[in-house]
Amino acid sequence: MADRHSFLPPPAVALGAGLASALLFGLVSTASTLAVGLAYLSSLPLMLAMIGFGPAVGLGAGLVACASIGLAGFFQAETGAVFAGLTSSAIFIFALAGPALFLSYLLCRGAPVDRIVGLAAACAAAVGFAIALVATARYGGFYAALDRVDAVLTPALEAVIGEAQLPDGVDLRRIARAIALAAPPAVAASTLLMLLINLWLAARAAQASGQLPRPWPDLPSTLGLPFVCAPIFAACLVAAFIGGLPGLAAAIVAASLAMGFALEGLAVVHELTRGSAYRGPVLTLVYVALFVVVPPWLLGLFVFVGLAEQLVGLRERRRRSRAAALR
Repeated sequence: MADRHSFLPPPAVALGAGLASALLFGLVSTASTLAVGLAYLSSLPLMLAMIGFGPAVGLGAGLVACASIGLAGFFQAETGAVFAGLTSSAIFIFALAGPALFLSYLLCRGAPVDRIVGLAAACAAAVGFAIALVATARYGGFYAALDRVDAVLTPALEAVIGEAQLPDGVDLRRIARAIALAAPPAVAASTLLMLLINLWLAARAAQASGQLPRPWPDLPSTLGLPFVCAPIFAACLVAAFIGGLPGLAAAIVAASLAMGFALEGLAVVHELTRGSAYRGPVLTLVYVALFVVVPPWLLGLFVFVGLAEQLVGLRERRRRSRAAALR
């Protein structure tokens, strides 16, 4: 285990990390693109505190962040100040601080990479389902919530389209409903990506400073989901067509696992191209396509590769062939 000596006392680290996390989380209220992007990093200071300085400092940072967000909501709200502050803190704890500290603790305890990714997918799915559940409870039922979202989104879509002529058979209300149904699964998938990127950044920073409490794992050969996730994913894909809140819950789980399989597929590409003269150009092309073009079929392709890895062990086959070639 790395020596965790620091020139900063633990209370100062907890206070600084908590305030930084609260500040980044608060930026989302400005609704600018840059602020929203920075808000995605709000779990990073908590993960840094947990991984680099231990559970006590990480939990202290989480408490500071929650208290800061609650106080900010209390002082900024004109009416219902106490409720606004408590709501902001609850959202932060459930969607960001809780998963961030939990996953960081698992990393510190030396949990296998696939277990961390699997539990991160479960946390992300819980966040997506919570959004659907809160909307359902708030508007008095699942379909009542959909009708409410339709009523808000349809005029917005009409304003965007303006005088443009729509193709025959295109109904803006159906598009609005499709967007409403796609939102919770999209939140689940993006939450998983956000959690894992922040965890990777925090672990890399801790490693660079000599504070990482475990050896750095070989991600191309280990990153993935537990094998049990493949049948769960298949079952959820089928159950998603049930409709209603149960169908949406299944779609949320499927979306979270799909993102996990896509990341596993990307790790497979890294592993299979090791030692190849074309590795650099291939990986460059892959990342440019993912972050610049981002076609949906390309993400689907990586999901397929991740599932193939689960079923036939592409990386293990590659390792065996390399070992046989060296004999």
